[in-house]
Amino acid sequence: MNFLKRFILIVLLIFTSKTITLNAIAVSKLDLNNKVVLITGASRGIGLATAKYLANKGFRVYATIRDTNSLDTSKIKNVHFETLDVTDLESIKKTIHKIVMKEGRIDVLINNAGFALGGALENLTMDDINKQMDVNFFGAIRMCQEVLPHMRSQKSGHIINISSEQGVYGLPYGSMYSASKAALEAMSEALSIELLPWRIDVSIVEPGPVETDFSLKMGTREIENDPYKKICDYMESSHKQKNDREKLESHYQSAEEIAKFLCDVIDAQEPQLRYQTNRLSKGIVSMKLNDVSGEDYLRKMKTMIEAFQKRLIKK
Repeated sequence: MNFLKRFILIVLLIFTSKTITLNAIAVSKLDLNNKVVLITGASRGIGLATAKYLANKGFRVYATIRDTNSLDTSKIKNVHFETLDVTDLESIKKTIHKIVMKEGRIDVLINNAGFALGGALENLTMDDINKQMDVNFFGAIRMCQEVLPHMRSQKSGHIINISSEQGVYGLPYGSMYSASKAALEAMSEALSIELLPWRIDVSIVEPGPVETDFSLKMGTREIENDPYKKICDYMESSHKQKNDREKLESHYQSAEEIAKFLCDVIDAQEPQLRYQTNRLSKGIVSMKLNDVSGEDYLRKMKTMIEAFQKRLIKK
């Protein structure tokens, strides 16, 4: 460990004293209207809203979706829709090559593709878990690895990884979703230091509740006399009814609000490493990061689960 610490310190000293200074002189900030933005998971929700918003602001936007037949793009102006599956490396290579050949660069990558896996840990098969990590975590890694050579070549870029406040704390009955986002956050932190010599920024964005039809898939592992069934059934049915509920809950943000927030992140002269999209998510993340013993988390989660169980008993 001492060797590792010394190695990191030496690398940072070299980078900050030479390379970054030279790049700072050589590279000027691009005009917003010239920036090429690549967004994954843009068939709906935050991804689609962000693609539309940035296009209206003059960005050159490439929005990727797994199936172009799933969305009527004819009425969406100034957005280039491309087929891309973050779990398929060949589709990633093909689409990125196409964009670079046309535009000559990629300035911003927004890793937004993702879904939530619900259920108690015992209810999850390894196939369920692998799919969750493949889309939410490995997909972002694949995208970064294919985009980064181009960003390093142009000596500029900005990678924005869409996490969640739930990537900072473990969500009961959503353990693997939290795990996938926590892994994304840790990777992003390390990557932000690795890319310092090339003036490539990395930002983590942590939304709270958002008014979207975000995909929830329940675990498929069956266990005898399943003690979690009632709470998982309630969780699934509540998610299906959330569109009506969200209209009544003021702390939910719209996808358009997140899109505007992401535009501000892109426009920042010196982007932060970590962002929360509203006061609620900032408060939750701050509380967790300050809770070094974990006692506050356990107490609050115990209260939440007890209230949940009482609600189920009344049904």
